Amino acid sequence: MTLMLISFKRICIFFYFLVFQYATFAQETIVIFAINDPHSEIENFAKIKPLIDAEKAKNQKVYFVAGGDLFSGNPIVDYHQNKGYPMIDMLNKTGLDVSVIGNHEFDYGQSILNERIAQANFPFILDNFTGGTGELATIEGSAIITKDNFSIAFVGVVETGSPGGYPLTHPKKIQGLSFTEGLDSFENYKDLKVNDNVDLIVALTHYGGYKDEEILENYDFVDLVIGGHTNQEYGVAHANGYKVMSGGNLEKISKTTLTVTNKQITNFEFELISLSDPSLAIDSNISADIDTYFNNPNFYTSIGSSQSTLTKTSTGCFYTDALQVISDSDMVIQNSGGIRDIIYEGIITPFSIYSIDPFGNGFDTYTMTVSELRNFLNEFPSSFSYSLDTSFKVLKNVNNEFIFFKDDISLQDDSQVTLSLNDYISSVFPNLLPTNPSYSFPLTTADYIIEYLTNYTDQPIDYLNCNRKNYTLNINDVVKEPIIKIYPTHIEINSKENNFSGEIYNITGQLIYSAVNSNKIDTQFLTNGIYFFKLNSGSSTQFKVQKFVK
Repeated sequence: MTLMLISFKRICIFFYFLVFQYATFAQETIVIFAINDPHSEIENFAKIKPLIDAEKAKNQKVYFVAGGDLFSGNPIVDYHQNKGYPMIDMLNKTGLDVSVIGNHEFDYGQSILNERIAQANFPFILDNFTGGTGELATIEGSAIITKDNFSIAFVGVVETGSPGGYPLTHPKKIQGLSFTEGLDSFENYKDLKVNDNVDLIVALTHYGGYKDEEILENYDFVDLVIGGHTNQEYGVAHANGYKVMSGGNLEKISKTTLTVTNKQITNFEFELISLSDPSLAIDSNISADIDTYFNNPNFYTSIGSSQSTLTKTSTGCFYTDALQVISDSDMVIQNSGGIRDIIYEGIITPFSIYSIDPFGNGFDTYTMTVSELRNFLNEFPSSFSYSLDTSFKVLKNVNNEFIFFKDDISLQDDSQVTLSLNDYISSVFPNLLPTNPSYSFPLTTADYIIEYLTNYTDQPIDYLNCNRKNYTLNINDVVKEPIIKIYPTHIEINSKENNFSGEIYNITGQLIYSAVNSNKIDTQFLTNGIYFFKLNSGSSTQFKVQKFVK
């Protein structure tokens, strides 16, 4: 009896050892397909479903996830009678498991976003926001998704790069919502593997490439970051884990194959699959659905034409010219980030314009003084580049100050001018503009560009080499303002005035030397030290002072 008990114990110990060995060293193969920033482009979904289905036929641990910015970019989706629904329909039919909310998910407004969330067969996640109502009030910061007894916890955050710490969307569309820095979200998830018995922790972000790196550098429990927002293409190891991003506009889909041993990634393989590959299989049912969505003849009527294919910059020239005609303002500016496509050679259609300008922004005119306009241009952040059109010349003088000329006459600081721009800019930077616009146009900027092409021009547009961006204003004009050049032996003055004078003062303000109408003043007689040169305009009370060292 004793021998039998000993043998039974040995068998139990051996069996326990085998189970322990299997639990410790068992390997799982996980496949994650990912897209990010599709921006309403639905054409390639018919190729995505066969890819995923083929992988699922070999392995049940297959995930399909999205890194945000599902909307804004394709008029077929953005101007559907249920804005955004075709994208949700495609994601449902291809079996998306989870998506983070990107900044452009808010472009349609919270009410419409709530409708699209309710129609989705997958969860949206976002940790770094509060304050939503309706479906937005139910959004969780993470989602645990289990496939064939393997669990992944996905944690979602969005960028907050707009002034005030908000996502880059129209401020009117996120009223009532509060956002925090996404990096701060992850500390709350450090114990998921223990407390919730998950196998992997994946950050599913709309945060940007370098911000994704910060997640891995600061939180070693995050195994993988699947990112979006910056439309990059990579699948690499970084810091304590791995990071992937799959481009944008649904041109590609990434396939990440992981070997996971004891809740750790022990092998990482990344493939970026081009959805333009003609050899990819096509799902005929989804293809038919896409064709139906695109069957909208109103989008394809001719409203104008272009002599050539334009760049983003030259498209901005056309854009601001059209709005300048509509508004009859002294200046029109358009933020470069709001121009989402280009004008192509040949026929221009409403589809073309709505592709360039998908956001439905309003259009406002502000009346202000030249001084206020100068302040607006000076304070407008350099990170927000813009295109412009003006009825007057805008330059910078030698002191890097904006100066304005109309009919070759310098505009005085108290002169009245008008500035027109979209209401995204005025909502993001209200402190740079008068409190209220002098006029708010009833339609969107895209509608007015279509009106311009339909009613104001019957000739093909020609903007091939146009370049009117804010950085082109950074020039010195030698014709309109005098230029002072200080040399070791003399001072040169380039002035078109017939009556001016130059004066040299020492550091205490004592007048040392003066000359009238002299374009060159000898300074060799001065002893070493610090001096001030004052140039007086004979036709006005204006003057310039420049410090120099002898």
